[in-house]
Amino acid sequence: MNNKFILLILIFLYSSFAMSQEIEENILESPTYQSRMIYFKTHPLMRGQIVFLGNSLTQGGKWNEYFPIQNPANRGIAGDNTLGMLGRLHEIIEARPSKLFIMAGINDISLGRSNEKIMTCIRSIIYQVKTGSPDTKIYVQSVLPINNDIAPYTRLKGKEKQIERLNKDLERFSVQMGAFFINLYPSFLSSKSKLDVKYTTDGLHLNDVGYALWREKIRTIIE
Repeated sequence: MNNKFILLILIFLYSSFAMSQEIEENILESPTYQSRMIYFKTHPLMRGQIVFLGNSLTQGGKWNEYFPIQNPANRGIAGDNTLGMLGRLHEIIEARPSKLFIMAGINDISLGRSNEKIMTCIRSIIYQVKTGSPDTKIYVQSVLPINNDIAPYTRLKGKEKQIERLNKDLERFSVQMGAFFINLYPSFLSSKSKLDVKYTTDGLHLNDVGYALWREKIRTIIE
């Protein structure tokens, strides 16, 4: 048994334990999560399809309209966090996507989770995809900035530095694992650590202008 396989097992067990300890904070029982899971079941992924995995930021993107030729699948769920993504990863692995775009972490930060804990789940996601679908190209997208001047999300107050540190952790791990890191964060800033108001509806979520910028930043990778 090689060291990578042992590490995968340990990370999976740790993540499963973490999920069992925080089920009261998890997205799994929410109506949004359940309705999206029903939608996924009735609209299964095509083998080799490009997939976007994430939370409300991903769900809000009209990816199949932005890239009609490639027809990527949207597997974003509003409110989802890395534990919730782990809980539904099997569907994606079974479809053997050609490319997987991941954006995750902001809802974990809102729940008060440390970057160490978030990275444990991110590592598990990437290890499982690499093991179950080794030909999939994995693109880890940075967490976007927030703007607490207009955001109503009190649990994200003062979390700007944690977001920046998490993005550095994501970049380092992506390099180590042979995944691709897409640093969207700087493109959305108006000033240090602050999401530009022209890209957002509420200091966290994106408007059409924000999605247009995101689309342009990944266009060459998709097409």
